[in-house]
Amino acid sequence: MTPLRTFALTTLLCLCACAPAQTRISSSSKHMDAVHSHPATSGQTAPTQPDLSAPLPSASVIRQRVLDGLHAMQAEQERYICRITSTAERTDAQGNILKTHTRTFDMFYVNGREIDQLIAKNGVPLDASAQKKEFERVQKAIADDSNAASLAKQQSEDEHQVDTMLHALRYTNGHRILRNGRTTLAYDLSGDPSFHPKNLQENFLHHMTGTMEVDEATGQFVDVNAHLDHDVKIGGGLVANVHKGFWMHVHQTRQSDGVWINNLSEGQGDARAALFFHPYFRFRQTVDSCHLTNVTTETGPAAPTQPSTFPHTTP
Repeated sequence: MTPLRTFALTTLLCLCACAPAQTRISSSSKHMDAVHSHPATSGQTAPTQPDLSAPLPSASVIRQRVLDGLHAMQAEQERYICRITSTAERTDAQGNILKTHTRTFDMFYVNGREIDQLIAKNGVPLDASAQKKEFERVQKAIADDSNAASLAKQQSEDEHQVDTMLHALRYTNGHRILRNGRTTLAYDLSGDPSFHPKNLQENFLHHMTGTMEVDEATGQFVDVNAHLDHDVKIGGGLVANVHKGFWMHVHQTRQSDGVWINNLSEGQGDARAALFFHPYFRFRQTVDSCHLTNVTTETGPAAPTQPSTFPHTTP
């Protein structure tokens, strides 16, 4: 699982543990997301409109939906292979691009684990030697993710990570909105002042402020948009210092068969590395296309056919 997806999953599970049981929709959200009813014509039944002002599900109900949806989605995602474009830019303080790195991957899932197979660097396909090395790396990753002991260890680590993060964030202003015709639970997120982080990952998460949206029916996260409200020091500030204002945005989209795919991850910020190096950076990872396929440890992902193109998502 990539760091961005780990952050999104962790934040989502934090939401399930901390969500208020009876939060009502705010008047501003009613204004923005009001559902307009249309009178039924003769012989037709008027469509049922969701009640956006109804009490939100309890934290335990949301949590169970998240866990059930996560396990179900892991199996469904294995039917897909997606093309990913990942771009990382180094800029100056004014935002002028100094250097750009672009990587293209084929992304697929094995036992709920995301595997990214590199196919091109900066628009240039890998040569035969690089393809062979990448294929061997991917086969090893598939084998590792298919090993029962390795899977149990990884799942235990994931659960421990989620458990330690449960109290890092608090969720406020819970309300219900519509996204693409689906009821969605929206929250503001911020660090819980009673939580005392013990490591870098906890410290980073604890200083995030932003918003989150969760699909009510499936428990899948739809959108996470957050930024650092404090500097985060690495090695007491001697190794690096990620500055206040760093932001990240993660978005999922629902496919026609109900499978959710992470189709956008992006961010921007600046950091001081060591004592003198002060890079400004931004990154963007998009899923350009997805199609159904089969993955095996002998052959790896099936060769891509002509895929359909995702519409671009604007944060």
